[in-house]
Amino acid sequence: MIFTQLKLIFKFNILKKSTIYFSIGTNVGNRKFNLINCISRINKNLGNVDKISSIYKNPAVGFKGGFFFNCCIEVSTILVVENVLKGILNIEKEMGRTNRLSDKYESRIIDIDIIFFGDQIVNKKKLVIPHPRYSVRDFVLIPLLELNDTLKDPETGVLVSDFLVKIKKNQSIEKMEF
Repeated sequence: MIFTQLKLIFKFNILKKSTIYFSIGTNVGNRKFNLINCISRINKNLGNVDKISSIYKNPAVGFKGGFFFNCCIEVSTILVVENVLKGILNIEKEMGRTNRLSDKYESRIIDIDIIFFGDQIVNKKKLVIPHPRYSVRDFVLIPLLELNDTLKDPETGVLVSDFLVKIKKNQSIEKMEF
């Protein structure tokens, strides 16, 4: 019986594995601990964390606030995008994040963004993939390319490395050790 159910699951690709690229940032409290805690929670609840970039320190963008620690991770999962979104919102809430749906930039204990979810293109009210501003943020592009330097934007087909060449790099970004 169980074997038959498993055959059906795989036949209809119910358990399709996807690769997700997340950008994670924090500028409140013990930043390194916040990143490690977040990555651990993602690994426990959303999928297998396959790769972790270096940490990059950069100033707040779009508001006055403390410096950020940012990194990117590569995760393999069988979850669908809606469940991953629920999961990251739950992780942010558990870690003390407030005002997730606010339109203004502000300091935060943790910020988890889905940059890519396989080759999916999502354009919903509460979720856009690829992330709408990843291609102009060096603190996302640099760690993302550290994980996979052949990544292409699934919407445009443009190499992610080409976006980095086009933007003015933030001279204040600093690579840190994990």
